Amino acid sequence: MMRKAMSGVLAFVVLLSLLTAPGRAAEGARARDILPAEGLVPASVAVLRNQAALDTHYYVADEAVLGLGRKTDAVFARYRTEAGEALLLVVVYPSAEEAGRVYRRFGGDFFSGEFDPASARVVERIETGDWAGAARKGRVLIVVLEAPDEASCGGLLRRAEGRVPEAAKTR
Repeated sequence: MMRKAMSGVLAFVVLLSLLTAPGRAAEGARARDILPAEGLVPASVAVLRNQAALDTHYYVADEAVLGLGRKTDAVFARYRTEAGEALLLVVVYPSAEEAGRVYRRFGGDFFSGEFDPASARVVERIETGDWAGAARKGRVLIVVLEAPDEASCGGLLRRAEGRVPEAAKTR
């Protein structure tokens, strides 16, 4: 009886560690650690395992344009700004090449025709009247959504960019 109970506890611990462990891309960088503290609504932080998980918080596209999955580490959070609220998505990919590919594809689909895939950063007013921005630093993609103004959008994007660890800027 005791052996059965212990194996059940062990199975639970293994399952829990699988559910809470960051994706493989997180070696050297964790998406959660890139979230700036200023303005963060702590209860809003959500770990994203796949596109369906993101869709419950924010609908981006019909397809898995961000490539979320077992090899990525991603978080989504709400921020309070002086002008209102903004959303922040941080994704750490296995390589800088993959992050670049996703950035170019996402940027081309989400932003206006003026999006320059060679630029590592974009901030613009989108069709809804809100501001959105995206930046890529090595293996990390940072996206700001529904920002109330350009200053809030750019400021949140810069603060997150500044938190990307050196280890994630390469590979």
